[in-house]
Amino acid sequence: MSDSVHSTGFVPPEISELAGLFPGYEIQELIAVGGMGAVYVAIQKSLDRRVALKILPIELSKDAAFRNSFEAEAKAMARLNHPNLIGVYDFGEAGGMLYIIMEYVPGKSLYHATYQTKLESKDVIRLMTGICNGLANAHENGIIHRDIKPANILLDLNGQPKIGDFGLARPAERKVEEGEEIFGTPDYAAPEVVNSPQSVDYRADLFAVGVMLHELLTGQLPSADSRPASVISRCDPRFDPIIRRATQALPDARHSSAREIANELGWIANSAGSNASATIPRGPHRRGAVTSKAKKNDGRQWMVMLAVLVVVAIGAFLKFGKKPPEQVVVKTMVQPPPAVAPPKPVVKPEVVPVEKTEPAVEKTEPAASSTPASPPPPASAESQPTKPILTPEPMLALEPVVKPEPLPEPKVAVPVLAAPKYDVSGFFERARRIMLDRAKPLLTTHQAELAGNFTDFERVLMREARKTQYTRGIAEDMVRAAVKKWKTDGMRIPKTPKLALQIIPDIDEIATKYHEKETAIDEHLKAGLMELAGLYTLGLEKQIERLKAADDPGAIELIEKEIESTKSKPSYFPELMTGGKVDEDQVTKPTK
Repeated sequence: MSDSVHSTGFVPPEISELAGLFPGYEIQELIAVGGMGAVYVAIQKSLDRRVALKILPIELSKDAAFRNSFEAEAKAMARLNHPNLIGVYDFGEAGGMLYIIMEYVPGKSLYHATYQTKLESKDVIRLMTGICNGLANAHENGIIHRDIKPANILLDLNGQPKIGDFGLARPAERKVEEGEEIFGTPDYAAPEVVNSPQSVDYRADLFAVGVMLHELLTGQLPSADSRPASVISRCDPRFDPIIRRATQALPDARHSSAREIANELGWIANSAGSNASATIPRGPHRRGAVTSKAKKNDGRQWMVMLAVLVVVAIGAFLKFGKKPPEQVVVKTMVQPPPAVAPPKPVVKPEVVPVEKTEPAVEKTEPAASSTPASPPPPASAESQPTKPILTPEPMLALEPVVKPEPLPEPKVAVPVLAAPKYDVSGFFERARRIMLDRAKPLLTTHQAELAGNFTDFERVLMREARKTQYTRGIAEDMVRAAVKKWKTDGMRIPKTPKLALQIIPDIDEIATKYHEKETAIDEHLKAGLMELAGLYTLGLEKQIERLKAADDPGAIELIEKEIESTKSKPSYFPELMTGGKVDEDQVTKPTK
């Protein structure tokens, strides 16, 4: 649960609405809203203590399977008692909404405190050790969290982590129910959560711990950068095998418990502290030894340096004292000529190309001055202005050839839509299968009621056929033939059956009566399915919250479109559940 109020599809109740539902509590303010409910700060009057009151959406309370599992899970969580777990005080249902009363933690979530920020190794060890110890306590009491992530870890005023939002938790002995697959966070979810949710056990929480450990050390998720944490952030390389083992695809290859991970983190902390303390005493001894040697060698080094300087000075004096400056000057006068000789030929070729360029211009002038007489060429001044006139002309002739080349560029610059990173089609398939399973009781009842209504209609027709003036066998055969056709067409009562059964005088009145019953049965199914549609959109909105952290706008757009279709078209969700026609292209393709 986020620690800030933000807009979602769930509209939280007003504080004034809750006052009458919770007379034993003084509701103070709304502090968080998410896809799975809203959290308020309240004062428990009897004990004069601050608590957190979480209200779940009414769609969840209408779901019998969720309501039963919620009660079992709340009782199991109330048994937990650990400093790194948020305590549960009470639960129940009020105003058609499920609620749970928990320990109030006046701090931020780990997500808001550390988002895209790498922490110091000592802080990571402290936080993750507390989280692992809290998880170990939950696992030992038979509770699996199934949604471990930074947003569900609260930090108290002392910076101690507390695991909260056990809204997806379940007892270890209870198998996952169809419908719970929709929830969970992709970046932290173990492979078995998606591939085989019925086999999920406590080791799925260990996978999420490994992901969090990598994220806190590097500031990035493993899905964004799969390199070892030590390579990314230069942290202690001993973290790498812990992360690698915790995030193994096969649950059997992971740690045996959360407490084992906590112990391994403790070894890193203890060994780092011992190494640091061991290096401190060795420093002074080595420095003392070096300084003592330096003191002994200082005098010898200075004496050697002075001796070298004296020798160099004497050598220089003897060298320059024997050779007079005149001989040195002569040698310098002899050396310059070879150095001066090379630049002269370099200057000459520079003059030659200048002389060659002038006749080249003169050769082009006769072409332009062939029509006039020979007198103009002698004027050398007139030949100069012809140069700028002749040179731009071929440049202008090339311009129309160059212009077409940039034309294709705007055609290439086509906006490219980012493909969804998340498997949205697979998510929709799972979500619809889950909701179809929830809708099975409604669909079964609907089919039974339709069959019963059609049987009654058929019985009345047979009775009326016997009353007609036609031969008894002929009239009954006509009814049987018509009924057989209607059954193959979906067991629906036709609006105009007179064309098929003109032998029955009151056929229109009879058909109208049973057609109205059929319509009422259909409306009852739609009403039940629309209640499930609220649970369906709730799961979609929860998925959008998770994808926002994963920075996947393409997937978010597709899911938002599915939500819009479900809410704006009353027939959309019932068609999904009854096999009606749905335009899949509108659901699985981003808007351009």
